[in-house]
Amino acid sequence: MIHLLHWHKNNGLHGGSFNNDNDSRSNRSRARSALLLAAICTAALIHPLAVAAAGSEAAIITPASADPSLSLADDSSIRKSAVSAAVPQSLLHFTEDTVKQLSAHVPFTAWSEAELEYTPLGPGTHGWLVTVTDEGLPQGYLIISASEDGGYVLSEYGIGGTLPFSLGPLEQRLAAEGLTDPEGSLPQGSLIRKRYTGAPVWEVTLPNQDTLYISGFNSELLPNVSLASVTLDRSGISKGVVAAGSAYGWSADAPSITGNRPDPYDNLQWLTSSSLTARSSSELRSLLQKHPSLVFKSKGDGNAAFGAPFSLTGWQRWSSGSGSAADAAAIYVAIPLRNTDTTRFLPAPRLVGQGKFYAYPGKST
Repeated sequence: MIHLLHWHKNNGLHGGSFNNDNDSRSNRSRARSALLLAAICTAALIHPLAVAAAGSEAAIITPASADPSLSLADDSSIRKSAVSAAVPQSLLHFTEDTVKQLSAHVPFTAWSEAELEYTPLGPGTHGWLVTVTDEGLPQGYLIISASEDGGYVLSEYGIGGTLPFSLGPLEQRLAAEGLTDPEGSLPQGSLIRKRYTGAPVWEVTLPNQDTLYISGFNSELLPNVSLASVTLDRSGISKGVVAAGSAYGWSADAPSITGNRPDPYDNLQWLTSSSLTARSSSELRSLLQKHPSLVFKSKGDGNAAFGAPFSLTGWQRWSSGSGSAADAAAIYVAIPLRNTDTTRFLPAPRLVGQGKFYAYPGKST
């Protein structure tokens, strides 16, 4: 079952409205969240020209006409999307086939009966966040990007209850930084973009202030020097990843994961060790077969763009073809998200050549 946003004629997210009989405190809380959601929806779908064309990103504008009476209360109208045509059938097929392959293996088996909800991450269909829920509880996500040939690629997927681009952590960070008023609203003219450059990032621009970059996972403030000029290079994006259009389709092997979730910050001895060589996806997988856990550190100032440094604790192999040794293959590496139960899976080619790999010292826990 696919859940999509239902658009009301006032350009807001419609899921019921407030009235004087409802609890006022609950209404104000819902209204604050609805203002952000209304801004996301208005900019991403109604005003696509407000979104920069480079990279995979979507703009969120704080409009003067945002309707404060919007509610996030669940409503049957959410299940009956008025914009179902906005999600291309080719994307639906690609996503459903991908989820079907994943759900055949632990730890993704609960995805077989899950519901998928699509959110655009860029102008047109440059990027999509697909959240996976089971009985209303988050189970994981996929990030789908458009390739330069107009197809789709699996840029990232993850399993766990922490999802990228959740509004709650963003609202808390904005309030903690003193950027919102007592009602939880940003100044008029503020601009927030969803950016995906190897990791989900909020880009927050307020009038007469420096741009802020906030992690799309845990709301940590990120250094803007390394993100200001970073965009997701779409040239060659289809190489070494699961992509739509294969004549044979893609099959997922069972993931090989150690079960350890080491934090690179808990033991910094890896910084004093020699880096390991991985010039290809297969070489990176070989390293993971030899070491229980690795640590990836981006080159230069690129750690924020990747969400690095982070540990690597396994991989999952995908294949497409007739079963011969020459079949196309893709390797996704498993990355435990710090302080959460979520594990990210990134294409190995995204990391190879973009930084250094180290063996995690001692026992990985």
